[in-house]
Parts: sequence; C-alpha cells; structure tokens
Amino acid sequence: AVKSGHTWNHSHADANSFIIFHKGVNIIKEAGNCWYPNPEYKDYFFQSPAHNVVLFNGEGQSTDQQYHGSMLDGQLSNLLDAGNIKYILANGTGPVANNFVRNFRSFLWMDNVIYIMDDLKTYKTGKFEWLWHPEGEVKKNGYDLNVTNGNSAVAVRPVYPEWLAPSAFGHDYPDNMYVKEIKAPVESDLKKTETYYSFAYPNEVNSIKGLTAVILKDSANELNLPKMEKIDGKNWIGLRVRNKGKVTDIIINQLADTKIMHSNSWIWAEGWETDAYLMAVSYPENGKPENASEIFVAYGSALRRNNQPYVSSLSKLFAIMKRENGKVEINLQGQPLMNASFYSETKPSALFLNGEKSEVNYENKQLKIRIDNRNIK
Repeated sequence: AVKSGHTWNHSHADANSFIIFHKGVNIIKEAGNCWYPNPEYKDYFFQSPAHNVVLFNGEGQSTDQQYHGSMLDGQLSNLLDAGNIKYILANGTGPVANNFVRNFRSFLWMDNVIYIMDDLKTYKTGKFEWLWHPEGEVKKNGYDLNVTNGNSAVAVRPVYPEWLAPSAFGHDYPDNMYVKEIKAPVESDLKKTETYYSFAYPNEVNSIKGLTAVILKDSANELNLPKMEKIDGKNWIGLRVRNKGKVTDIIINQLADTKIMHSNSWIWAEGWETDAYLMAVSYPENGKPENASEIFVAYGSALRRNNQPYVSSLSKLFAIMKRENGKVEINLQGQPLMNASFYSETKPSALFLNGEKSEVNYENKQLKIRIDNRNIK
C-alpha cells in the first residue's frame, strides 16, 4: 500500500510512505499508530520519522502541517496492473516543497521483487536518508536487511546510491551509504523502545537517485534469492536481475528527470534506444534481450533495438507488454488519445488491452493500438 495525497486534519506526515504485507503479515509497517493523549503523538508518531519516507537534512514534511496541513497535495498516478508486473508513481513533492523541487517515488513490482526508485532534487545541498520501519526480527546479512515475522520474510536490498562493503555497515564513513539503527518510542508502552533503520548518504548533494529492492521470500530460510548486478552507462544507471531462469534489465534514464532544457532525453543502454524515464525488459536466461517476453516503459514515446521499434507512440505513455503462448497483453496509460504500436515477431492469436479482449490490428510486425478516451460532444 502506498500513500500520497491531500494533507489535512488527521493526515500524518507520510506523503510517499508505504507499507508491505507479505503472506498476510505486516512486515514493513506504519509506525505512526498512537492515541492522541500520548505525549509522543505530536513529536514522533505523527511526524515523518515514524514513516517509510526519505528525509533531507533530517527533515520530512514540516511539523507545522500537523495543525495546518499542506496546501500542495501529493499524488498517486499511472497505476498499471499486469498480474506479475505492477507499477505506480507517487509524487510527494507538494507536502515537502519547503525543501524539495522533486520528490518522485516509483514502485515497480515484478514477480517476487518490489523495486522502489526515488528521484529526488532539493533547492540546496544536504544529506538524504531512507527510512525503514520493519515489523519482526531484523538481521543484517551483507547488503541485505532481512526481516522475519512468523511465516513472512523479506530482504531489503539497497542498490543506489553507492554502498560500502558489507563489513562496514554501521560505521560512519565519509563517502558512501551506511545504515543507522534508531530507537523510537512504542505506542503500547512508552517505557519501551523499538528500532527502525536509516540508509544514510553522508555526502551533501542536491540531486540523487535511490533504488532499493524488496525481495519477498517464500520462507525465512530461503537461499535462492535473485542475483543482482549494477549496470550503467552514459546518462543512465540500472540493474540486471537473474531470478528463477529469467533475466530482467531495469534502466533509469538520467536525462529524463527534467534537468535539461530544449533537448531530448534519448539514451542508448544495453543495446536499447529510448527516451523513457524508466524501463525494464525481461527475457529467458538462455535467451536474448531482443526476444523479451515482458517490456515495461514509464513516460516514454519509443523503445528501439537494432533499428526495430518495440514501442512507438505519438505521445509519452506508461505501458506494460507481455507475450505468452501466442497471446499478447498490453496495459497502457497516457493522454486521453493514444496512438501507439508494439513489436510482435508474429501475429498474436489474441490481444488483451487494459484487461479487455481487443481486435488484433497487425502489420509489418507491429500491433497498432488506438485508445480514445476524449469526451467529445
């Protein structure tokens, strides 16, 4: 569950915060549960540090918002649900506009991994930190923060920004990320404390990308976890994931975050050419990327490989395309009027567009899609 919206009255300082239930168990929790007479309600439980958010110089939403709210709303948009692939974009810039020019958080859930990408920019330089409130037993193992609660278990694996060697966790080194353990009050008994965690970046910057993978385990003792490798190139960073016979390449476009003017955002990454803000492709481990069975594009108009268009649109769109057993499923969001095409080596036996069976319009290895949601009288 993800929250970002109107901040007023009973709303906590939790724009872009989230919780995770796995196997029916609350394992990444909402810590801001408290009855109003509790003296810590105002100072902790209501405030940003009690939520799974990003702080800048130790600050989240202004403490003034407890009684006066924020006149600038957050927003959730572009929810795509394609079964084993889901996406939503959280824009929490408004409630933290005292510090942030941009506070975007993308959630991309693929198979048994939730990827959380933070795109952050502030007015001045300072220090960023990512907060995590686990529910259950926590153990650090290498780069992973392992959380176990009954039959539920997850591994929180930080990817970007850069991290120290695992043995250095807990030490305040000057140049790389490190993890802090922070004590906080417990709602049920103020004489007790519980621990939450901060992934802290010690360098002072005013623009940064964060990428964290939350691996949903089948059991607390599961050892066959996804293997992740950082990849990067000119104007992009990314992650290659090998998971149960499938390879997934996730690409973050460093030019598509509004920092350039009067120029486009084209990048060339691992053989792909795109202007997308965020993209991912999945293909068999013994296969080739050009035979991708799953394609995800966030705010992009094109995705090409070897001069072959895989996604092509007259406007920016958010899209998931899946191919299986001769059938194609496409989930699409964008402008009210969308004209787009998607690559298919052969004509599919069936096409499902946004969950509905659709006519197959196929020509020159392209599926032609047109959606018109304009209310024209």
